[in-house]
Amino acid sequence: MTALAPHTGSLWQIAEIRAVFAMSCAGLTSFSLTLAALPAWAASAGHTESVVGTITGVMLAVTVLTQLSSARLMRRFSTRGLLVLGSVLLGLPTPLYLISTELWWLYLLSAVRGVGFAIITVVAALAIPRAAPAHRRGEAIGIFGLSAAIPMMLATAGGAALTLNGSFALVAALGAVPVATLVAAPWVNPTPLGSAEATGIGPVGLLRLLLPSGVLFVVTVAGGGLVTIVPLAGLGSGGAAAALLVYGGAGMVVRWRIGHLTDRIGHRMVYLVLLAAGVAGLALAAHGLLTGTTATLYAGAAAFGATYGGMQTVTLDLAFAAVPEPGAPTASAVWNAGFDGGTAAGAAFLGFVAGSVWGGPGALALGGVAVAVMGLVGLLTIAALRGTGAGATLETTKETMP
Repeated sequence: MTALAPHTGSLWQIAEIRAVFAMSCAGLTSFSLTLAALPAWAASAGHTESVVGTITGVMLAVTVLTQLSSARLMRRFSTRGLLVLGSVLLGLPTPLYLISTELWWLYLLSAVRGVGFAIITVVAALAIPRAAPAHRRGEAIGIFGLSAAIPMMLATAGGAALTLNGSFALVAALGAVPVATLVAAPWVNPTPLGSAEATGIGPVGLLRLLLPSGVLFVVTVAGGGLVTIVPLAGLGSGGAAAALLVYGGAGMVVRWRIGHLTDRIGHRMVYLVLLAAGVAGLALAAHGLLTGTTATLYAGAAAFGATYGGMQTVTLDLAFAAVPEPGAPTASAVWNAGFDGGTAAGAAFLGFVAGSVWGGPGALALGGVAVAVMGLVGLLTIAALRGTGAGATLETTKETMP
């Protein structure tokens, strides 16, 4: 992901970064608007709470399958063309949700949107860092993260509030916004994001890649569960939207800015602080739901939101550092599959647990245990990179991680 020319000013001055940011932000807006809204709308149409999360699950299952084959697409096809295709597939079908509330129809549209969402996420995650200097990769990843975090903060909460107030039609219409950002496509570098030849990363490299993606998977399991459970917890539209807004706001700020910190001091202490905050946040959120204490719920949502956002930037940086530069498309694909696979699993599985077994508090507590266990296992990634200096080809001006 070496930049074509040195750049010492603001990364926002790079036209390609602005263009990819706009297309990524629009795509994530479409996704986020329906993330909590679709389950709530399906529930209002008479579907049981134990199955409404599967709508998100179907979309993200297709997303993950597409992402796992996307490294080859990124090596063979134009970066610009892939972003255009992803925007069309994600945005155009969204208003069609209004045609029917039958599950098969919701599944079908969500599957098509899942293909578009997969393409946008894997391409943008690599295109923005590619356009930046190598030694500012963490900062560039933070900009990509901001394109996702703003929608997660505003659109997730807004979509839920609109739906709970009977305005899902507006959500469906706004979900077509990726089509509007096609005007930014001419500023995207058409060059494919990798060489035409397939690049193997070997079993050791694959393990280093799977560990940060595994940590992200578990964190997003808890996140997918949280955004599915909170709108169904009887808090009312205002209470649910406020909790999701706090959650998304904390995630946005931390995901955007934490790359500056890791560029300077590395990942270890940042990772440990995020891990502790995430486990504590899920415990507080579970307690808030159990006791009906909204202040505790909001505090937990903020703490876990910081982890949810920060871990995305940290684990993507670790994933890129774990493989040689030609393997970056594979790193982006696996990382994004971990993100969306976790969100799907959380919406479906923790949504099921909340609706039929332990309730919302039990589901969030289960998510907290999983984050703690997998987070500790994920420390092996940082240790391995520290011991071998992996990723040096991507960070030639950056010191070895602590």
